[in-house]
Amino acid sequence: MTELARLSDRERRRIITEFVDDALDGVHAPAYRSGLLAAVPDLPDDPTPEQIGAWIELAALVRAPELRAALRRLAEYSARTAPAPERPPAAEPDADGEERPAAAQEQAAVRVAELMRVRGEAALAAGIAPDSPAAEPVVAELVAAWIPTQTGTADPPAEDGPQARARLLEQLETAAEPAVERYWRLLCAVTGRPAPPAWGPAGTWTAAALRAHPGPYQLDRSAFEATDPDRVLHAYAQVVRDVGALVAAVSPEDLALPTPCAGWSVRQLLDHMVWENLMAVSIAEGAPRDDLAADHLGDDHRAAFEDSARAALAAFTGSGMLHRTYGPYEAPGAMLVQQVVVELLAHGWDLARAMGAPTGLAPEVAEETLVAARRIYGAAHRGRLVRPGAAGPARCERHGPAGGLPRPRSGLTRRAGPARTARKRAG
Repeated sequence: MTELARLSDRERRRIITEFVDDALDGVHAPAYRSGLLAAVPDLPDDPTPEQIGAWIELAALVRAPELRAALRRLAEYSARTAPAPERPPAAEPDADGEERPAAAQEQAAVRVAELMRVRGEAALAAGIAPDSPAAEPVVAELVAAWIPTQTGTADPPAEDGPQARARLLEQLETAAEPAVERYWRLLCAVTGRPAPPAWGPAGTWTAAALRAHPGPYQLDRSAFEATDPDRVLHAYAQVVRDVGALVAAVSPEDLALPTPCAGWSVRQLLDHMVWENLMAVSIAEGAPRDDLAADHLGDDHRAAFEDSARAALAAFTGSGMLHRTYGPYEAPGAMLVQQVVVELLAHGWDLARAMGAPTGLAPEVAEETLVAARRIYGAAHRGRLVRPGAAGPARCERHGPAGGLPRPRSGLTRRAGPARTARKRAG
């Protein structure tokens, strides 16, 4: 170790150069090779113990087969995606058609990488599952920012689409090399430069979101049509009447019973139903909630449901929600209320099954609610239309009718319950 620390700059450069030459042997990736060699570390004349330690670890790391294999994979990717030889690499056009020097192109790529880290970490902090509708706007933003950085590559994507998203996913998967990340961090430590922020979890989230959303979302606005505000309000009152009677019959001992929704107890089911009402109120008030995982029942589940239904009905009638639009897609408020009707009726059926009670809930509006469910959920989930910070949807498999409301697997898609907010963290 002492000998390694006392090596001259020339000797240290020779170690790194031989390492790069060996790792990239036979791979024609001159730009990638030049970038690696340009980063050869030079220890200062009076290095700190931390810098000496980083160099000693770096000297050992460059002998590791896994690092050499990882760098070779990255070089092969660089060679495969490099522009054709006849294309001048010195400058590329930006979004306005102006020439962008190679250095500016590199800076743009760094900014996009930082944007991906920031957006990925924000999504994780907000509890947005990568396969949820709420992840799609994040993916769209990242792809739009990334596309201009690809103008110097072979067959660059011109717009967001399956080709662009597949290319970005391939880049992220190729770059996900822990040994390479450690290599660059040690280089920074040796030279005293700030280390780049670690974005492993954010990168994992972004890659998972790209897999879940391989193409841009195309909104089907047919779901926004044929929603009668007065009829929706009537349906809500009918459903709350029958579901509320079921909730009133639930004893404290019943709260632990299982339900047809796998993994949900009666208490979790009721909590979710209360949250649906409260969420609708918050949307009407212009401040959508983000407390899906909180306890919304307290010590009195009956009062919690009654209070939430009363507040929702007041919001529907007093705020003008039924006649307004919400979110970037201008979703009709009446359609959002219709979704609450669907949720409560479907979960009311779950509750009836769990309690061994009759499932003939709100028969006068059940059939039209099924029609609305198929129309609405075939187009978009509310989290996609209104609440970009919402948690992702979960699917609750259903069997049999509920008051004339059949349950095809694809019929009713909704958010995860209180115990499911962190589902499917892809890795």
